[in-house]
Amino acid sequence: MSDPRDESGLSGVILGQPRRLTSSQVALAAGVQMHRARRFWRAMGFANVADDDVEFTDADVAALKRFLCLVDDEILDEEQAIALARLLGRATSRLATSNAEALGHALDACGAVDGQRVSAARRLVDRTLPELEALLVYSWYRHLAVAMERLQPEVRSTRTSMATVGFADLVGFTRLSRQLSDRDLVALVNRFEGGIGDIVTGSGGRLVKSIGDEVLFVADKPEIGANIALEIAERISRRPVPGIRVGLEFGDLITHAGDVFGDTVNLASRLTALSEPNQVLVGPRVATELATHRQYQLTELAPMQVRGFPPLSPSVLSRGRSMAAGQTLNTHRIADSSHGGLAEE
Repeated sequence: MSDPRDESGLSGVILGQPRRLTSSQVALAAGVQMHRARRFWRAMGFANVADDDVEFTDADVAALKRFLCLVDDEILDEEQAIALARLLGRATSRLATSNAEALGHALDACGAVDGQRVSAARRLVDRTLPELEALLVYSWYRHLAVAMERLQPEVRSTRTSMATVGFADLVGFTRLSRQLSDRDLVALVNRFEGGIGDIVTGSGGRLVKSIGDEVLFVADKPEIGANIALEIAERISRRPVPGIRVGLEFGDLITHAGDVFGDTVNLASRLTALSEPNQVLVGPRVATELATHRQYQLTELAPMQVRGFPPLSPSVLSRGRSMAAGQTLNTHRIADSSHGGLAEE
């Protein structure tokens, strides 16, 4: 078996440069102390290496210099630069792991056996890496443009904003996962994330994150959040799964590193846990915002105790009589049924 660090193997193709530097040589070349260089390295998600290990390339020196330049030019302070390194590391680590898994599946599909896999993998990486790099940069620029548009016209300096927060949680996922093979479980999660992701983004919302059987999304306007929540519940109710619980609330959000925090997020999460299968349960502020919209029907429930909050009366959200089931203000429809059985057929 080839050494994964063999420069003629996959690592050499991916890194594009030979490993020729130790950690102390990287720090010296960047003009910083070792502990500071290692701090950025760890923030990117990599483990410390022994002082005499020849692990690094010229690209590692260049990357460290770029981080330091942001600090030296007073664009970021040291802690902000470390936070940026951590964010980049987390995002690209997950993407890289998914890419490596996809490579393994591709090798299985083409029937490469043990003695052929390294050479076949190298050919595949050599062919696809430039395309993946271009797509990564393209996707980042497009998402950055959308994110900046959200800040316009005043380009807010505060990290607090108003938005609608929703959670969607599959019912009985733990029990269901015990009945499925590993392969089928992965397929279920992919279908769930892909289908709901299409609903959220296609309707004008943003998918913040997904954790197996649960997704967190945000929308600028309560009616957009309501359309997303109702469509998710309707789609899942037509599928052979136990159901889904959805919770929704509108209010102040704290945003950081692409994530959202605060009481609005916490209340939406609590409401999700309290909802019935295939039910959308909304908080008082969403109910107030939607009260004058005829396309929605709100059924207020008796006051209940919600952990961490004073007693409140949530409402069950459903479509009003003026709109048939399955219709939304957004006419977008997902035509590709390969997105996990959540798409329209």
